[in-house]
Amino acid sequence: MASRFLRWKNHVERLLRFNHMTMTLSTEHIRTAEYLSQTTKKGSASHSDRHFKKHHRQTFVPHNVDSTATIQYAFDSTSNFPRPFLNDAPRFHSSFDPSIRHLPCVLFLHGSDPGGFDVSRWMAGGLSHVHQLRNPLMPGQFGSYSVYNVQQRPWRYDDALGRDLTDPPDPAWSRLASGFPPDEAAASHSPRSRFLEPMPPLGLLSLSRPGYLESTPIDASMPLSAQATSIAQLVENLRVPSLHIIAHGIAALVALEMASLAGFRNRVRSISLIDGQLSPPKRSQRLSQRLALMGPEWARTRAAYNALARAATDDYFKQVVTEIFGAEGVAEIEDDPAMARLYEGVGVFFTHWNMRKPGALSDLLIWDKLDRKSWSMVKTPILSITSTGLPYVGKDSVLGHEAQTREDLIRAALVSTRSKPEFSRLYGSGKMLYPLARASKMCLDYVYKHLG
Repeated sequence: MASRFLRWKNHVERLLRFNHMTMTLSTEHIRTAEYLSQTTKKGSASHSDRHFKKHHRQTFVPHNVDSTATIQYAFDSTSNFPRPFLNDAPRFHSSFDPSIRHLPCVLFLHGSDPGGFDVSRWMAGGLSHVHQLRNPLMPGQFGSYSVYNVQQRPWRYDDALGRDLTDPPDPAWSRLASGFPPDEAAASHSPRSRFLEPMPPLGLLSLSRPGYLESTPIDASMPLSAQATSIAQLVENLRVPSLHIIAHGIAALVALEMASLAGFRNRVRSISLIDGQLSPPKRSQRLSQRLALMGPEWARTRAAYNALARAATDDYFKQVVTEIFGAEGVAEIEDDPAMARLYEGVGVFFTHWNMRKPGALSDLLIWDKLDRKSWSMVKTPILSITSTGLPYVGKDSVLGHEAQTREDLIRAALVSTRSKPEFSRLYGSGKMLYPLARASKMCLDYVYKHLG
């Protein structure tokens, strides 16, 4: 048993070593030339512009312009995303394919616990797989559908061609097609032509936020915008012209800060928030979160091995997945072997706690430096997804008191923006993360809605 545990630890070490690149950045703030050029045109600036210009100068002046920071990241595309999402063999590359920067880019920002580059990579893997399922012109490496087996698609999408409607629908396809479980999805008939339209590939940028794994922690005295600035500098150095942000948990604050940065906010085309945390938690919750940081690393690693270092068909593995990702996560495992492989790799999220703790602690202290004044400059389209552990039971489905409270807090916080946010609900979710395929489908729809 001990030797198996050590082999698994060595395997995790290789997973975190061979699937990323790092970039060293200067802490000099993002240039404001674009904003200044806009405000120096004929006529005087408005009161809100003058207020933002003053606030911007106060926020982005660095403490030490000569210091540097390191960001851990990976840049891939949906057409060539590695399988599995973390590989224990080196990739032997010194830089990413420069052609990826010309694709529409999706930036993934992980939450706090679990948090790290591997979590962002898992989020990107889910979006890539859903993209392949819904794009018949791009055969997946192990996806359920491609242009080569298009005859085997579910019956209800063949109605326009006059095919037999007696065959049972495929669970995975119907789940992703409508965003509801198969029994509710079977009631809706979508035209097949919707899924035959070619979908352009996307660039997928996943990273460790400052303080997680190999990304340099941000000084506690620095404001929240410093974290957003460092990530924006990474995007700028990669020469990505525009991006869509998908953020989970407390990373929603970073996403909104990035969308408010002068000289950068015009690059952000859409923001998808999954269980966004935009309001400070209660004192009791913050205390319990701080106490959770005191757990030893070996205990977390051993617990992750005992619970998650198993095959997706294992009953105990499914029980743990139900707790972390929700009952809908187990349904995704049973519906699609590709999604099962993505879930089988999540044990790494709960290892190397000492390398993740600085970021988690910084997230706990982030509320002391939160300033929503800059959110008044956010015009980016926003989608807010609120999850609940309750099952979907049709039009009469409810969120539950806790989830409804969270959604109301998000609505109140987004009033500070100039955007017109959209709100959606995700049922059958877990306590820490969410059903990957369902959430990825919702985010992918929103990305393509604002792709222009």
